[in-house]
Amino acid sequence: MEYSLPEPFAALTDLTGEPTIAQARALGKALNSVPELQRWLRIQRSGTVRALLDAGHSRNELAPHLEVSPQRVSDIASGHTRSKVPRRAVG
Repeated sequence: MEYSLPEPFAALTDLTGEPTIAQARALGKALNSVPELQRWLRIQRSGTVRALLDAGHSRNELAPHLEVSPQRVSDIASGHTRSKVPRRAVG
């Protein structure tokens, strides 16, 4: 079954092709890095939403674009997460 990656991750298709041990290792590393990727994406989104609010956009204006409620816009900007993925210490 062929599965296409969402656009932001299309570059990962470079990890496909003839099966090799190196490919399996690289795919495993990518898979194991998903929690860190999610954390990075949450931090980037939080900063972006906070900057948009600081620039004068309202929670009500942003909510439909982010497909969330106005309260969730505030939560995102504050760095609150609903994720059940444990946060890992940076260090």
